[in-house]
Amino acid sequence: MERIEPKVKINWIEFENLSSGLKIERINFFEDITLLVGLSGVGKTQILDAVEYSLNLAVRNDIILRPCSVTMSISIGDNNYEWAYRIDKDTVQDLLFEHHDENDGYIITHETLSKNGESVFERILDKIIVAGYTKVPQPKKDESLLLQYSEEDTFEELISGIRKLYSIEMDLVVLRGIRNESFNKIKSLIGETIQQDPQTPFKKFSKLPVVIKLYIIKKYYEDLYVQVFEAVKELFMEIEDIDVVEDKRKEVYLVAITVYGKQLLQHDISNGMLKTIYYLVELFTMSEDSLVLIDEFENGLGVNCIDLLSEMLLTERNDLQFIITSHHPKIINGIEQSRWKIIDREQSIVKNSDCIGYGIGNSKHDAYFNLINRWEYEGKI
Repeated sequence: MERIEPKVKINWIEFENLSSGLKIERINFFEDITLLVGLSGVGKTQILDAVEYSLNLAVRNDIILRPCSVTMSISIGDNNYEWAYRIDKDTVQDLLFEHHDENDGYIITHETLSKNGESVFERILDKIIVAGYTKVPQPKKDESLLLQYSEEDTFEELISGIRKLYSIEMDLVVLRGIRNESFNKIKSLIGETIQQDPQTPFKKFSKLPVVIKLYIIKKYYEDLYVQVFEAVKELFMEIEDIDVVEDKRKEVYLVAITVYGKQLLQHDISNGMLKTIYYLVELFTMSEDSLVLIDEFENGLGVNCIDLLSEMLLTERNDLQFIITSHHPKIINGIEQSRWKIIDREQSIVKNSDCIGYGIGNSKHDAYFNLINRWEYEGKI
């Protein structure tokens, strides 16, 4: 029987950039969707960046250290974790050595983790205390303790939850294919895995690139492919098929669609349509309880599909947690104002507030336009 994993949610984050002085006051996120609403430049993207950077720091060893101080809270089932860290200049080493690497000169000077209010570990420079251990190895100064202890049973639940992060930046990936050599190696490994266990759950492949996931579901997971295809058809009735094909001239595998009997490779597909297809593949194939970060959701999408795609994202997967930024009235009006966070900025302080008590109206339509009118009245527009 497949093990049922506890639900994972990020509760809140506080962030300070120690170099620029930018400070994000504690922002509490909703369990299903949090829409960050605010004028350009007030700090919405910085909030997403702070979440993504912190969670990546916990599970990856290729993250360039930046001077910052962060505290965040994550719930996994009935357990609540609070993790804090601070990255500073290594003043001792800075005096002794010339630095060439981007990480040189910065270290994690403070780091704490608690579970349900009880300390799990605490690090202050070279001093480290781990609950239940009298002696612990000397930690690496440029890596989080979560990363260094990720193989320990004590941290398995938290690390598995953090790895569910999805940050969707479609503009950077929709034009790329997968090189033939890489694609064929992965295809072979996937074939061997499924041959050994025909009941392999798809979530095993949920972190792979969209092109590869689309190939997998079409070849091995028909029901999942049908879900994706029907969602695409609902937006683009002219599409007769979606596939992954080899462009032998460029030696890459690409997404392809068939329209009126003619196959189009992804460089011949409009960016808005291709981006929508990518969103839908991600929506139906990402693992349970994923945290989904989307900055300026509407960018590159066709006006005719924004409404329906927004609705699909918010209704097809009630296990996901979304944190989204948007300036588009159709998207903002499509999300209950009880799920908005109004983002504002006073000099270097990024502030946030709920719509309740903000005095911007009861209906979604009134809320958005009253908010715009208020900003205009306050001289912010």
